[in-house]
Amino acid sequence: MMITVEELKAMPLDEPIGEDVVNDIEVMANTGLSHFIKKSFEPCEGVYRIDDFGDYVPYEDWRKFWSAFPEWCEWVFFLHDNAHSDDYWNFTTEVLGGLTPIEIGEQYDASSDYDIDFVFYTEADDEGHV
Repeated sequence: MMITVEELKAMPLDEPIGEDVVNDIEVMANTGLSHFIKKSFEPCEGVYRIDDFGDYVPYEDWRKFWSAFPEWCEWVFFLHDNAHSDDYWNFTTEVLGGLTPIEIGEQYDASSDYDIDFVFYTEADDEGHV
């Protein structure tokens, strides 16, 4: 059974989140963000790429979706199988599941130093294309 947002909010910040939580966040995000996918945007609009298929959502819709979750859940989705660091070859389900929300936040804060593959922020061009 999938974890609920209320259960995510109640999780302790100093205990590892576990692999099931990582997988549940991935499913919740993929399902929820898919409703906001667009092919064209306003010129220079901020957008997030959300998967390896090249799907994008507007920044405002990304923020709206994640506003219901604890902040660390967004970081899990951003890092999961998406980034490589000096500490981890890849932020796999196993790696993230072994981290606490505090440690996930520390890794997210350092993510500008990582090689980001699929999920990232960018802006549409002058014609609204990405």
